Amino acid sequence: MANATVSIFLDSSYTKKDGTSRFYIRVTLNRKTKKIPLNLFLKPEYYNPKTKKIKEIREVPDAKKNNLYLKDKESEVEQIIIELERRKQSVTFENILSLYSNSEVNGSFIEFAKTRLKEERNRIKQSTYEGLALDIVKLERYQANVTIYEIDENWLEKYRNYLIESLDNKANTIYGNISMIRKYITYAYKKKIIDRNPFHNFSFLKEDGKKEHLTLKELDMLHDYYNQEEFLKIYKKDKRGKTYLTGMKYQETLQHILISCYCGLRLSDLRKLRYKHIENNMIIMEMDKSRRDKEKMLRIPITERLKSVLDLDGDKKPNDKIYKGFVRSSSDINPLLRFIMNEVGIKKRLSFHCTRHTFAVSALTLGMSLETVSDIMGHNDLRTTQIYAKIIDDKRKEEMSKWNRLNNLNNENLTYALAICPNCDNEVLRFEKGVIRIKKLTLHCQSCSTKFSYVVV
Repeated sequence: MANATVSIFLDSSYTKKDGTSRFYIRVTLNRKTKKIPLNLFLKPEYYNPKTKKIKEIREVPDAKKNNLYLKDKESEVEQIIIELERRKQSVTFENILSLYSNSEVNGSFIEFAKTRLKEERNRIKQSTYEGLALDIVKLERYQANVTIYEIDENWLEKYRNYLIESLDNKANTIYGNISMIRKYITYAYKKKIIDRNPFHNFSFLKEDGKKEHLTLKELDMLHDYYNQEEFLKIYKKDKRGKTYLTGMKYQETLQHILISCYCGLRLSDLRKLRYKHIENNMIIMEMDKSRRDKEKMLRIPITERLKSVLDLDGDKKPNDKIYKGFVRSSSDINPLLRFIMNEVGIKKRLSFHCTRHTFAVSALTLGMSLETVSDIMGHNDLRTTQIYAKIIDDKRKEEMSKWNRLNNLNNENLTYALAICPNCDNEVLRFEKGVIRIKKLTLHCQSCSTKFSYVVV
C-alpha cells in the first residue's frame, strides 16, 4: 500500500459510565493519523494491546466473534486503500472515509446489493423484493467475489454471454438479471462510490415476446386431469419399502393454475387469496400490483368453472385458504407447471404468468367485452388489454386464410404440393412436385406442435 498503515485499537483514554471504551480503526497516512469509530465497546481490562485482540475468556461473551469483526473491519479499510491505488485515485483520508462510509461491503458488489435491498425491503412490494433477491443469488453463483469496481462494459458482456450460453436464459430473463445490476451500479455512481457508470455505454433490450397461452381445448384437458386426480396416483418407495404420496404437489399446483386461468389472478394475488375475499359470489380484494401506491380493487365474479376448482365447502374462517397447499414462488412453481403440461400432453413451454394470458384470450374468444376483461385483470390502460384482442384477430386471419386453399383445390394445373396439419389444418410444408423423392416425411406443425407422417405423391 501507499505510505499508509491500518490498525485496530481500544481508546481507553475515555470510558463510559459502565466502564467500557470504544474501539477505533487507526489509519496513518504520511505520518498523519485519523480515527474511524466502530460500534463496539469493551472494558479495557479485557483487551490485550500487544495482540490487539479481545481476551477470549469466560467473562467476555462473544469475544471470538468480535475479534473476527475487528479483523474484518481492519481488512476492509486496507482493501479500500488498495482499490484507490488500483484505480489511480489519491489515497487521502477523505477518499478512504467516503468509500468506507458508503460501502459496508468490503468492495463486494454482492454484499453491496444485499445491503441496499435490505434497506428497500419496506418500500417495495414483496414480489419485487423476491425477484431482486433471486437475481442477486444467480449473480453470486456466477462470481461471488466480484467487486463493485470490476463491473464494466466487458464484464457485463461476459455475464450476458454466460446467461445465454450456459443457462440458456431467454431475452426477458436476461433483461431482468442485468436490470438488477444496473439498479445498484447506478446507485453507487450517484453516491460517488464509483467514478463512472458502465451502463452509459452498455445497452440491453427487453423483447416484446409472444404471449403464450392455453387454448380452450387445452384448458379442458387440464380441468379433466384435475378432476380425475391423476397426480394423486404418483407414489414413491424408499429403501425400506415404505410408500409415500409424491404427486400431491402437482395436484395442488394444477389447482392454482386453473384458478388463475379462470379469473386472471396474478401469482402474488393468488398467494394472498383467502375466504374473507369472497363476497356475494365475487372475489373482492386489493390488487398487489397497485400503481404509484394507489389502491386498486379487483372485483371478479365467480363462475361455475371457477367455483369448481375452489375449496369453498365446510366451515370457513376469514383467513382460511380456498385452495389446497401453499402457492409457491415463480422459481418453484414454473418447473412444476412444465412437468404438469408434459404429463397432460400439452407441448408448450409456459410460465405461471401465462395463466393470465390464457384468461384474457379465452374471455375475449368467448365474447366478453374488452373493457370488462381489462377491468377484471386490473389493467390501468385499455391498450394493455388490446394486445390480447390482437391475438384473437391474428387467429381469425389465420383461420380465414384457409379459404385460400379453395383456389388451390380448383387449380387442375397445380405444380406444387401442400402438407396440411391433420390437427389444426395449417399449412406445414409447400414444395414443388417431383422435387422430393422419398415416399414418406415426418413433419412437425409449428402452430399446434403436432407430429405427423405425410405420404409424398
